Amino acid sequence: MTNRPSVLTSTPLSGPGAEQEPGILVVDDDMMLLALLKTVLQGAGFRVWAAPSGATAVELFRHNRANVDLVLLDVRMPVLDGPQTLAELRTVDPFVPCCFMSGYTGDYSLEDLEERGALRFFQKPFRAHEMAQELLQLARQQLRRSA
Repeated sequence: MTNRPSVLTSTPLSGPGAEQEPGILVVDDDMMLLALLKTVLQGAGFRVWAAPSGATAVELFRHNRANVDLVLLDVRMPVLDGPQTLAELRTVDPFVPCCFMSGYTGDYSLEDLEERGALRFFQKPFRAHEMAQELLQLARQQLRRSA
C-alpha cells in the first residue's frame, strides 16, 4: 500500500530557460482531475503547484507566491469554495490572476465570477490540452505585464 500525498507539488526545473516557465496553482477537490491537470499543464510548459482544497491552496500560495503567475480554481469545493479561496488568496496578493473551472457553478453566475476578477471560465468537461494552451497564453500575458 502506498501513501498518496495530500498535496501535489512540482519541483521547478533547473537549467537554462527554467526562469521563463510560468507557474500555476491548480485547485480542485477531484484528485483524478487534479493529477490529470498537473500532468497536462507540466507538459504545456508550466511549473505546477496542485492543491486538493482551498485551505491547502492558500498555504501553498503563501509559500510560493513569487513563483505563481496564475491560479486555476474549481468553483465548487467543500469548506472553502473557489470564490472563497480566491478571497483568501487576495489577502496575500490583491492582484493574483485567476481563472475558474466548473461543471456546475451553484449559486455563482458567470457574471459573479467575472466581478470577482476571473480572467476566464472553463466549463467542465473541457479539453485539457486546449485549456492548457489558453492558460499558457494568459500566464505569459501576466508575465509581460509584471515585467
